[in-house]
Amino acid sequence: MLINAVCKECSLTKKAIEYYIEQNLISPVIQNNGYRDFSVEDITKLKKISVLRNLGLSVNDIRNVLSSNTATALDEIYHKKALQMTILQEKQKLIQELAAQHDWEKVEGRLQQLQKKQTILERLMDAFPGFYGKFLYLHFAPYLNKPIRTKEQQKAFDIIIRFLDSIDFDIPDDLKKFLDEVSLDFDDGVIENLSDSVSAAVHETEEYMADNHEAIKSYIAYKQSEEYKTTPAYQMEKALHQFNDISGYNDIFIPAMCQLSEDYQKYHEKLSKANEKFAERYSVQK
Repeated sequence: MLINAVCKECSLTKKAIEYYIEQNLISPVIQNNGYRDFSVEDITKLKKISVLRNLGLSVNDIRNVLSSNTATALDEIYHKKALQMTILQEKQKLIQELAAQHDWEKVEGRLQQLQKKQTILERLMDAFPGFYGKFLYLHFAPYLNKPIRTKEQQKAFDIIIRFLDSIDFDIPDDLKKFLDEVSLDFDDGVIENLSDSVSAAVHETEEYMADNHEAIKSYIAYKQSEEYKTTPAYQMEKALHQFNDISGYNDIFIPAMCQLSEDYQKYHEKLSKANEKFAERYSVQK
């Protein structure tokens, strides 16, 4: 099909189609007479591109969606867009606050904090794929709401960004497929419930163990079973633990987060104590 017919079929301008060709989103065959011949696959791609552009996706985002051909790529973009919307809403509040109070210094400090928060959370989602990246986003976001005031905090922020920019969490193809499937099953509600459950176990450890004693015993028994050790979930867990040990996540990233955020440092101390209590209470099952 020639470009004029494609324009009508896809409701796109000739200029737009030529731009997508320049960006290598589509590659129609060039005939001997110099005319471009668009295949059925090209037209299908163009229709998808049109939808994605109208949804506000960038060319790079569209390229990732088309190349991955999986729903997880769209899911990751959705969460990045959701973060951008949250930050935009906070900026809207700052505009209103600035109009009412004219406190430029306060608004500037809050704006810098928002930008740093967005930088860390976006890099977390880029560095860690699928549901794990979304879980880390929810886990760390509440501890990034205060401005950086000291040189030590700024140094910690720089360390965090360098770490997240440098890591490469590469997993085998079979585990990638498993992670993609789990990521689609773990929607926002499930991940939020998981995050809330972890928070309850940390902040109200004794009460949590009392209320969930039998469930915890069953969970630990399953995690120690030979059945579990044959599952992709076990292989994924091993890969994550190994990555955290060798990448610097435990030795670089977490200490820097504690230095950056006093609130996170307090949480991390409670987490360590909670782990000790769980290990002591369920030592028989370990």
